[in-house]
Amino acid sequence: MTRWIVIATVVVVSFCHTAMAQYEFAGPTYYPTPLPPPPTPEMITADQAAALQAQIDELKRELNRSKFDTPAMNVSAPSNAAPDLIGDVDSLMKWRKSVEKAEAAAAAKAALKPSVNVGGRVFIDSAVFGQNDESMDQVGDAENAMKVRWAWVELKGNMLENTEYRLWFDLAGQVSLLDVYLDFGELPYIQNFRVGHFFEPWGMEQLTPNKYMTTMERASPFNLGRNMGIMAHSNNDEANWTYGVGLFVSEVGSKPPFYQNDNDSSAITGRVTYLPWYDEASGGRGLIHVGAGYSWRHLGDGTAQFQNRPDSALAPIIVDTGVINADSYQQLELEAAYAYGSFILQSEYHIASIDTDDFGSEALNHYYIQASYVLTGEYRPYNRKSGSFANRVVPYENFFRVRTEDNYICNGWGAWELAYRFAHDDLNSDNIFGGRDHRHLVGLTWYLSPFSRAMFEYVYSNTEDQVASDGVLQIFQMRMQYDF
Repeated sequence: MTRWIVIATVVVVSFCHTAMAQYEFAGPTYYPTPLPPPPTPEMITADQAAALQAQIDELKRELNRSKFDTPAMNVSAPSNAAPDLIGDVDSLMKWRKSVEKAEAAAAAKAALKPSVNVGGRVFIDSAVFGQNDESMDQVGDAENAMKVRWAWVELKGNMLENTEYRLWFDLAGQVSLLDVYLDFGELPYIQNFRVGHFFEPWGMEQLTPNKYMTTMERASPFNLGRNMGIMAHSNNDEANWTYGVGLFVSEVGSKPPFYQNDNDSSAITGRVTYLPWYDEASGGRGLIHVGAGYSWRHLGDGTAQFQNRPDSALAPIIVDTGVINADSYQQLELEAAYAYGSFILQSEYHIASIDTDDFGSEALNHYYIQASYVLTGEYRPYNRKSGSFANRVVPYENFFRVRTEDNYICNGWGAWELAYRFAHDDLNSDNIFGGRDHRHLVGLTWYLSPFSRAMFEYVYSNTEDQVASDGVLQIFQMRMQYDF
């Protein structure tokens, strides 16, 4: 019996040895991935780079497995498998570096070329007027009217990495040059420096672009507008303050900007703002804004004039000082605003002190108080770079009206904003009789989309001047506006 057990054991061992010899594991075979030709900036895309990175990562994982995985059976792998895999990874890494180098060269080349962004805005206004006899005596017949208020073409972009340029012009009526400047950014201490033709740093209402304004027109006769000059200014969208100060050529205008005179016609204008409270958590849906501005202006032609319309570009001028002989004048402005959610309350006070040739110093003033509320819940974002509400209202849903497959009508209502403003101009002083007015404005704005809106306003104006008292002018006006 023992003999048969020994014989069976020998047979089994011999059989196993033969099977093991026949099942020699040859190990995994790795085939190198063919490499593409060296890249150029036009050949590589973001998707290709991501696919390349994924391929490299997979090859690295295979390499690690070949180094550390323990085979289930005592077999040996060819010695050339890992070196081939390492060679593939090295080749891919070299190719990736060449791709990154090509991308960096393309970015550097692109940075040397100015970028160009084309935009524009179009405003179409219409107005219907009503007057009493006193108003007819003061300003004549205010006729119903319609016009293209603005038709702007806007070119802007960057030159190098820290220089912005603008070239804006208006094609409505006589061609006017608007913003035409270079703005150098990221400068030590002063932050930004601007050269060209642009808005002087004056007033919250003036520095709010017309496409974002709550009302169709600005209220004050003392807004300074655009002039040729230089300006240092802040440009920080995380700061609670702003500043701007510049030297300008006074009373240049925009049609087109031009001045030629041996007499001094310089102006120094500055503005500072501060946010005592800004709700960071809500992105500025709650804030308090305060600010002040000052301008000293020397008059090269020795004259000054202040006038205003009743909140409508189509209305006649209702207060007017006429030409004042003066050497210079100064202006001071104070401003404040409170915003909470969809509600905004803002106000400005302007005063001008004129150094007249005939009467000495004479003072004129203006103020307004304005409240607005977005009925549909949206809000008007505050712009921390400019210290104003220079941002668009974005509706939760745009306006639309479509018929569905089920033959139902679906509507989107856009956003709706209600506004009220009271404004007062006093262009009378001891020896200047430009008139006084009190104006009430009620407005309803329908935001069809972030880039289009319809505005409806009613204005009641009461004017007192040397011709008559209680001159009542009523206006119902509309605007259709879009920008791109």
